[in-house]
Amino acid sequence: MIAGKVLRNLCGLLIVWAVCCAPRAHAATLWYNGDQDGRDAISNQTASVATGVDGAIYEDFIVPAGQKFTIQTAYSNDVENPFFTSPRVSSVAWSIHSGVSAGVAGTVVASGTATGTNATETANGTSVVFAPFSANQVTITAKGLSVLLYPGKYWLSVAPVTTGADDSFFYVSTTSGLNAVGTPPGNDGNSFFNSVADGDNYIPTTTLEGPGTWDYSLGLTGIVTPEPSSMVLMLAASFGLPALGFCRRKRSSFVQTTVRV
Repeated sequence: MIAGKVLRNLCGLLIVWAVCCAPRAHAATLWYNGDQDGRDAISNQTASVATGVDGAIYEDFIVPAGQKFTIQTAYSNDVENPFFTSPRVSSVAWSIHSGVSAGVAGTVVASGTATGTNATETANGTSVVFAPFSANQVTITAKGLSVLLYPGKYWLSVAPVTTGADDSFFYVSTTSGLNAVGTPPGNDGNSFFNSVADGDNYIPTTTLEGPGTWDYSLGLTGIVTPEPSSMVLMLAASFGLPALGFCRRKRSSFVQTTVRV
């Protein structure tokens, strides 16, 4: 009788440990394609006027198998056009797609526009992509997001909201993957450019930049949630279920013996 209770308690503890004591969720950089490399930059902004200059890069990232991403912020590293006074960023448009390919927008998984204190522009140095003129580099961030993504491949766009009336004010910078986090690390060239004004419908960036591998400096932060590993669950099940069966058999045997007495 006592042995049966011990086994039942042990079984219960194993199941609780497998379900509740797996690695906990934690705040992290979920994915970052890498630092600006100074090779080039491409138009990255919305346009509120019908004929305004707009453009957006869609850069791929992967949520690994066995994980879930809860996205809290999305950002891009951009260069300001040195020939125009860039507007203060007060809104940031962001979008996450799946199934993007040449000429295909895929499926919009989540999108929105961050405004007010949830839309920020932070200086992070200078760039020479407009050589011989130098230009300010900024990080454009959309905050306050709450997007749950399951394992798979997605494409991210993060662009400041502008009128687009004169020219492109912001250009997202290229990267070669320096200091990248996650997969892919800014080295697969699987990015696409979309612009209503130019009639560019999700075209591969090699069409604009030329031969080579072209990736762009975008990133995501938030919470990564590891799922309980299959091995942990299998161990709990392989030990726990037989233990439960043993307990039931012992209980049945005890009752039958009592009746015979």
